Amino acid sequence: MDILLVLAAVLGAPALVAGLWYWSSRRNSRGVRRAAAGGMLGIADEIFRPETHQAHLIQKIQHELPAPAPAPKPKR
Repeated sequence: MDILLVLAAVLGAPALVAGLWYWSSRRNSRGVRRAAAGGMLGIADEIFRPETHQAHLIQKIQHELPAPAPAPKPKR
């Protein structure tokens, strides 16, 4: 009995994630794809590849930072 519960949990978790991924990435009534599936992959990156997750965070921060102001020209 215990092995059936463990087997159901081990096989059920990936099936649940796959179902949620399919549900979040399906097209809505206007034919536009939803883009929530990338967030699920971000969770996997955070757990299994922390360097990749850290690199994505750095890229996001750098993208949001404003460009530095140009240096003023020296007066003569």
